[in-house]
Amino acid sequence: MAKVGSTSVVEALHRAGIDAQHVHRMNREHLRRMRESRRAHGWMVLWPPRHDRLGVRLGETLMRSGEPVRVVTLVREPIARNLSSYFEHLDWIWQLRNAHARVSLDALCAGFITRFTHDDVLTWFDDEILPVLGIDVYAHPFTPAGHAVIRKAPFELLILKSELDDATKSVALSDFFQRPIDVERANSTGAKSKGEVFRRFVKALRLPPAYVERMLNARYTKHFYTDAERDAVRTRWA
Repeated sequence: MAKVGSTSVVEALHRAGIDAQHVHRMNREHLRRMRESRRAHGWMVLWPPRHDRLGVRLGETLMRSGEPVRVVTLVREPIARNLSSYFEHLDWIWQLRNAHARVSLDALCAGFITRFTHDDVLTWFDDEILPVLGIDVYAHPFTPAGHAVIRKAPFELLILKSELDDATKSVALSDFFQRPIDVERANSTGAKSKGEVFRRFVKALRLPPAYVERMLNARYTKHFYTDAERDAVRTRWA
């Protein structure tokens, strides 16, 4: 899924000589529903970007070929992921160029609740991995180490927790691909030109307790995050 640290993983794979394809969606029907939901929330929805068109082609050709395929995906605590995705898409959400500089902080905070599509992160595995790979990730335990491999021929799926440090991600990827892989952080929202506005936005934002509980009690969050990790997020927004 998007905004989970996938760019740093793809760049690490490319440096290691692996011809990895970077996509966020492979299920054509899911892409259609996502675009309809965004349009219903008032987003500017243009022609699907290249990575989505590539993803659909992969889902309908390579993934159906019967050839061995390795897939890497990441999970991220859903509130943090949604905040990052919201800021990544501000111009489309508000239909304004440089919306981070043109929309007031109060409006940005209110808009996160009313204009963003919050459930994408919670349903991504059901929308993508289950229909495309035939793998129900929730039928497999996720280890406290923060990474796990699920094998269902012809697919091998590595799931990494976004919050892992780069060294741990590097070891997990190296084991999965059986070659040295070195991950370095990339494409961080906080490091971009709008980073200072993002930091002020996160500091000013007050989330409804019902929203926090819905995110933290979702099947997705409970599967990939421990009670202690979810409690820490709950305390952060209390």
